[in-house]
Amino acid sequence: MTELTWGAAQNVMTVLEENGFEAVIVGGAVRDHLLHKKPNDVDVATSALPQQVKSVFKKTIDVGIEHGTVLIVDFDEPVEVTTFRTEGTYSDHRRPDEVQFVRSLAEDLKRRDFTINAMAIRPDGTLVDLFGGQNDLDKRLIKAVGEAEERFSEDALRIIRAIRFSAQLDFKIEEKTALAMTKTADFLQDIAVERLKAEFDKIFLSAHIYNAMRIIEQYTIAKKLPGDYDHVSKWLNFQSISDAKSGWAHWCILTNSREVLSLFKCSNDEKLFAKQVMQCYEILLTGAPTKLELFQLDEDCWLNALNSYTIIQGNEHELAQSILKLKAELPIHNKNEIQVDGKQLMQWSGRKGGPWLREVLDEILNKVLEKELPNDEQMIKEWFTDEWNV
Repeated sequence: MTELTWGAAQNVMTVLEENGFEAVIVGGAVRDHLLHKKPNDVDVATSALPQQVKSVFKKTIDVGIEHGTVLIVDFDEPVEVTTFRTEGTYSDHRRPDEVQFVRSLAEDLKRRDFTINAMAIRPDGTLVDLFGGQNDLDKRLIKAVGEAEERFSEDALRIIRAIRFSAQLDFKIEEKTALAMTKTADFLQDIAVERLKAEFDKIFLSAHIYNAMRIIEQYTIAKKLPGDYDHVSKWLNFQSISDAKSGWAHWCILTNSREVLSLFKCSNDEKLFAKQVMQCYEILLTGAPTKLELFQLDEDCWLNALNSYTIIQGNEHELAQSILKLKAELPIHNKNEIQVDGKQLMQWSGRKGGPWLREVLDEILNKVLEKELPNDEQMIKEWFTDEWNV
């Protein structure tokens, strides 16, 4: 979150207060602010009802008004404002059966998942901390608000959220909270796999992925989740990565299977990427790749395969550097860079297209990659007319 967004939130709170309503910044933005991190977004909670919120701002968008949320776009950055609320029973362990708007900030905060997420900041900068969230931040603890079993029974996804926060922040999970996670893990089977995947995507982008995988195994949560977790120790040296698809690809390599991609309903792009990374990894297991193999698979695939190879097989830093150097030194990096095409070959030979054409183009590509033939139209023509008796 930028200073601009924080300023917009301050403006929103000021307007609400001037109209007689209580307004605070809540949730992850407060946690990250206290950790001196840049929050990704900002949420404002208020005693004003949704229609009252809409009445005091010029530009609003209903983004979840049935749950009390209105988007304010009066200022430089949009800000979500949600009415203080309590939630009823969670019969499906996923979402509340009903939402009730309240005027009490305390009632709103006590429905939240963890103490570190149940703090608020008033417009004057005063911290509202009713459940010891700041103390838990100092202790580097993830602790449920109130009765932990109730929190996880309400929404079982909170179990995975606790694990994700451990991976992101390098925090431990408080003992009673961890015990409650184990007791309520059966409810994870009620959670849509898409919601589970969204949390794993964030875990893969975390600085301490191993924390998450270790906790999943330690608290026997693995049995309630899709996928194979027998490979947990292999995540120990796996560092944070640039995108979630690399995490899914690494998982496939560790299990020697792409089954997890279907279980978590990964996208076609993620499935293709994992397949290509596994191809690179299998090539590495058999020895150094050929120039054609280096050419055919993207650098990102090789980087991920080398990362997995280094972790699983041991320190092979020199191998990684040499392979990336070889790929960088290839004379071409895209088939479109070849200075001739099929039309020219047919024109020079007077022949129609057919299987022979692909055979010749593949041979030209291989010779150019091996630097046995310069990537020059005239030189390729001379080789072609001589080699194919044209």
